[in-house]
Amino acid sequence: MEQTIDMNKYTTFHDSIMEEGEGFKILVTNQSDKERIIRAVIAVICVIGGFLVKATMLSMAFYATAGALIFNAVSGNCYIYRMLGYSSCPLPKAE
Repeated sequence: MEQTIDMNKYTTFHDSIMEEGEGFKILVTNQSDKERIIRAVIAVICVIGGFLVKATMLSMAFYATAGALIFNAVSGNCYIYRMLGYSSCPLPKAE
C-alpha cells in the first residue's frame, strides 16, 4: 500500500519569505512594538556592560550582542523568528 502526501497543505520556510510576484523579502516585520522596546533596553544595558568590562573579548561580545539587538529593535525583524516561522506581531482583526 503506497501512501501519498499532499504537499500543498504544508507551509514551508520558502513560502513564508516569498509571495507571488514580489520576490525575496529581506526585512519582514515579525516583532511587536513591546518586544522591540525590550530589545532596545537590553541593547543599552549591553553597551553599558561593554564599557564596564575590562576584558577585550567579553566587551566585544557585549557590543556584538548590542548591535544585533539594536538592528532587531530598529528594523522589527528577527531572523531567528523568521527561520522558526514565529511572529509576535498582533494579527489583523478578521472581518
